[in-house]
Amino acid sequence: PVTLTAELDATELVALRASARPRPGYNDYLIRFVALALERHPALNSSVQNDDILRHKGIHVGFAVDTEAGLLVPVVRDANLKSVEEIARQSASLSGQALRGELTSEQMRGGTFTITNLGAVGIDAFTPIINPPQGAILGVGRIAQRPAVHEGRIVPRWLTVVSLTFDHRLIDGGPAARFLATLREFVQAPRATITRAAG
Repeated sequence: PVTLTAELDATELVALRASARPRPGYNDYLIRFVALALERHPALNSSVQNDDILRHKGIHVGFAVDTEAGLLVPVVRDANLKSVEEIARQSASLSGQALRGELTSEQMRGGTFTITNLGAVGIDAFTPIINPPQGAILGVGRIAQRPAVHEGRIVPRWLTVVSLTFDHRLIDGGPAARFLATLREFVQAPRATITRAAG
């Protein structure tokens, strides 16, 4: 496993979420953004099967939920084909089931990529561990206001650090870095991204 980190400017995403009714969680937006980025960078939507590399056609994004029974990872299937609102409804239902101990094994099966978010508990950056047999996982830190250079001036911006851990047997550093560059593009222009057609 190898980990790359990137700082993303989430200022426009914070503004978009504040104006949304009902209000999706940041994870709901990130599931959508990650799914669209995986369309562009399908090498990261892969896994190890026996000694073979399996490239998945469907994009099924798992998201980690901290429960009394430990970490559970329900899956949003075909996340690239769903709107943020659809993802928000599904993730809320799955999270609730996870916290109540009602998730089925089928709801946790078949993920092709995972997001784990520790921002809510105040973590800025961390190294996530790949969820086998998947090829990559994205760790998301807290979105916090920090000084940043924007349009030539030092101003407060909402920034977050994301960490991509990937299996170097499946994915080289170049494709992983380009995936993060695409994710940065989507996070920094969220209004255009959430309306983007699949494919």
